[in-house]
Amino acid sequence: MLRALSAHMSQSEMAILISVFSMLIAALSLGWNIYRDVVLKPKLSVSVAIKTIVGAGIGRSPEMVCVSATNFGPGSIKLNAILLKDSSLLRRITRNVRNAYIVHDYENPHTSELPIRLEVGESANYFFRYDQDCLLSESFTHVGLSDSFSRVHWASKRSFQKLRNRWLVDFAPST
Repeated sequence: MLRALSAHMSQSEMAILISVFSMLIAALSLGWNIYRDVVLKPKLSVSVAIKTIVGAGIGRSPEMVCVSATNFGPGSIKLNAILLKDSSLLRRITRNVRNAYIVHDYENPHTSELPIRLEVGESANYFFRYDQDCLLSESFTHVGLSDSFSRVHWASKRSFQKLRNRWLVDFAPST
């Protein structure tokens, strides 16, 4: 086929055709590398729930607020901090969003450490006491984890609000 093309084309036309084809391959390669390194970051699924730790020889722990994270890839991700945010449409318009860091319980042997590197498929769990003074006692609307790319992965607002409503039923002073 190359001989058939070369019979109808001069050498300069053939060189231009090969150069254009090479530039096309180089552009596709560059595009893929940018997509892979810039756009395709690991995805983290964050959830929040009330959990109880049960195991042989442990007995039954009291109920605890658990912030869980699972890396869905591609690649590993490094988690740095646990964050709270109080945000609504009005707060965003007035630029009055409140943020807070949570220091996790270093003494709880079931709580993961921070910072932590999660490979694809690995999880981390952060347990906090569930009582009158827990993280649900403040009027925050979101809980999440920040990563090494300066992104924050938030748990669903609905699940956090559900826990907050449960806390209000269990511990809020009746007025």
